[in-house]
Amino acid sequence: MSLFAHRGIIIILIGAALALVACEAETASPTPRPTWTPRAGSPVTAFTPGPGETVAASAPSAAGPIGAPILGATPQPLIATTPQPLIQTNPQSSPATVEPGAAPRAAAPIAPVEAARPYLPKFGPFPPVPIPNRPANINPLTGLAADPGMLQRRPLVARIGNEQTVRTNKWHAGLSQADLVFEELIDSLNNQYANTRFSAVFLSQDPALIGPIRSGRIINFQMVPMLNGALVFSGGSNGTRWLFEQTPMINLDEYYNQPAYCYDKNRGYQGRLLTTAPRIREWLRQKGWEAPSPLYGFTFSDRASGGQAITSITLSKAPWPPTAQANWKYDSASGKYLRFSVGNPHIDAIHSITAKWGNGADCVTTSPDTSTQISASNVVVLYARHEKTNIIEDANNAVSVYIPLTGQGDAAFFRDGVMIQGKWQRKSEQEFWQFTDSAGNTLALKPGTTWFEIVPIGYQLDLK
Repeated sequence: MSLFAHRGIIIILIGAALALVACEAETASPTPRPTWTPRAGSPVTAFTPGPGETVAASAPSAAGPIGAPILGATPQPLIATTPQPLIQTNPQSSPATVEPGAAPRAAAPIAPVEAARPYLPKFGPFPPVPIPNRPANINPLTGLAADPGMLQRRPLVARIGNEQTVRTNKWHAGLSQADLVFEELIDSLNNQYANTRFSAVFLSQDPALIGPIRSGRIINFQMVPMLNGALVFSGGSNGTRWLFEQTPMINLDEYYNQPAYCYDKNRGYQGRLLTTAPRIREWLRQKGWEAPSPLYGFTFSDRASGGQAITSITLSKAPWPPTAQANWKYDSASGKYLRFSVGNPHIDAIHSITAKWGNGADCVTTSPDTSTQISASNVVVLYARHEKTNIIEDANNAVSVYIPLTGQGDAAFFRDGVMIQGKWQRKSEQEFWQFTDSAGNTLALKPGTTWFEIVPIGYQLDLK
């Protein structure tokens, strides 16, 4: 056989092999994980600031005001604190239980992300200020009586997604049992926000189901340090995850703590990842991370001090995403605000689950749903700057949003069917907010759960 014939056969064989590889790539199943890390070196899209927004071009000044500007008042500067030695939070490289066919994920430090560095807060000793005297059975987050033993634990802060498919399928679980919930705008692209997301705080109750668990954002630096809490989340951008790893914050990223979570394989990525409060508590104990967290807490009173009668609060105007429209309606019978989303009751559906806890474990349902419309005793609207960063959060090049809640800013407080206009203020991320009315008097919340709606400066609520 000639040399040319040999070369022809070799070329045919190489072509066939490439065709097989291409076919396999087209039919390969996608990863079942709900997490995704953006590619390195992605370009940053240029943005024009919208109302109440700015572009973060440099590091926030530690000596200058960082809160929202208030008419007739000078914002307070950040407190100068000496960071405490960082606690090693490298995730485990050998999980306690490994499901067949699932390989353990090795701990690999994330390379420094310079675009994220300006948003790294300073951590000092905790608590940063003396704790007020209160009865041992009073929850500092709600003002309600609770089991004192439950209060001697670290608060859990769970990142919960708010996609429309999650609400339509009634996949939200645990929000109705949270002591506090924060809702914020996430991921800016072309002067629009992708969605809203929740950070739910659990201390006095242990829901049998929490989810769906989604990725963290730098907004979590505005509430987790205040609570000395454990952040329950599933990945994020390299910039966000790198920031979390530089702090003493308890970091329960699902990527490195898989045995604390399980997966509902019948759901899409938006609702797949779940956990339970008892399972997270058990994992904290196993890792030596469970501990009492002395909390400054909020001020509470049984009666509102004045206010304007308002029984409906709607967040629907731009830049609030239309698919995340939220409405709170005051129910005089219960004395609470009922939550509606895009015109429908916002339902929290909890059922019991178990799992062979390990890497990639399937959730096993053990009880039917118990459904409850989400409600709150207080709805607090916090106005704050929204700054676009250079931290890429998704494959579309949407960027993370920096929302500083230190310094001071305007606020609207809704309780008992009335609205009281006032202000929030604090000196560092580790302190609780101090709330005052327009005359500067301390403003008290109603005992019960509180939802915080975090909006850009100047955002117009629809009030009735």
